[in-house]
Amino acid sequence: MRAPLAPRPARTAASAAVLAAATLVPLAAPPHALAADAPAVEAPAGERAVLHAGHLDLAARLRNGRLDFMIKDGTVAGRTVWRQPADVILHFDPRHEIVIPPREEVPQFEGFGEPGESLWVDKDFASEEGLLWPGWSTMDILPAELGGNVKVTFPKIEGPGRLVLGQWADDPELGVRIGVTVDGAKHPDPGGVELRPFSHSHPLWILDAEGVYRVTLEMSATLPSGARVSDRETLAVAVGHVDASTVVPGDGTPGTPTPTGSASPTSTTRPTPSPPSPSPTAPPAPPATPTSTSTSGAGASAGSAPSSVPGGTSAAAPTGTPSPTPSAPSGGGGRLAATGAGLALPAGLAGAALLAGGVALLLVRRKKATG
Repeated sequence: MRAPLAPRPARTAASAAVLAAATLVPLAAPPHALAADAPAVEAPAGERAVLHAGHLDLAARLRNGRLDFMIKDGTVAGRTVWRQPADVILHFDPRHEIVIPPREEVPQFEGFGEPGESLWVDKDFASEEGLLWPGWSTMDILPAELGGNVKVTFPKIEGPGRLVLGQWADDPELGVRIGVTVDGAKHPDPGGVELRPFSHSHPLWILDAEGVYRVTLEMSATLPSGARVSDRETLAVAVGHVDASTVVPGDGTPGTPTPTGSASPTSTTRPTPSPPSPSPTAPPAPPATPTSTSTSGAGASAGSAPSSVPGGTSAAAPTGTPSPTPSAPSGGGGRLAATGAGLALPAGLAGAALLAGGVALLLVRRKKATG
């Protein structure tokens, strides 16, 4: 784990602008936002899916008194597919790479590497559309169905580098910073997250090396009866110039091949990445994978709709459903920004943070690509 860099001694004016802009995040999705969504479907067991672009959630839901951790795949606009984590590969492809800018320009990356080094990040950090945007979701669980929050722990995180899940946080002395919630470099306790029932949030994803990571998550909760329910799965995460079609999902143990004749979205071929332009453009599609399903898009999953502000999400609540109460701070040293019924998402700070450093990020990314 790299040693944190020296903190800046004073809060900057940019951080005040960030907080002011954060209040502009919409409180709820427009009533028509989910109208075109088709009913959610279940993917056949064993159907491999490489997700490289768009919105998805690491989700918890209750079925027959059992808690299930599943991937709520909304990467194709207007369509939601429930997938087993052991069938899914998240691919933070080369488009997700940024170069750490000088500290005096964008101090938010202090502690994550030296200027000039690369990080692979999710959509919250860039204005480019179509990047991977993994979130959390308990939108299929009502508060009355549980005796508390859903707890997420990380029994094992393996990979070639450091994986961090965090949130934008305001430090009274240092200004806006990236608060670390889960840090794969800390063993044996990397931290954890608590999710309120019927909530939706997006953590910041930061990875500092190319390769394949295996992230084991356990979701647990207590039913009103007092019974404890849980589910543990391992999710494969490919980073950078990795041929995701060759990655074995789950814990890396070869499983049952994809059933013949199962429905699969059409694979497309992505051309060689070109230097990004300052304005958001639709990203190219990924390489075709004969043995896996490759999905793309920037759509929202059913039950949630991405905000136009990077990092913000909102969700429509059922009529008469009480708004969830704020979640308790996670074990990783920060509370995850979350949305519930009609609540603003503090992670909207991501969009405002671009006011302080987004231009510099685009410049260094373009400079690296053309250099």
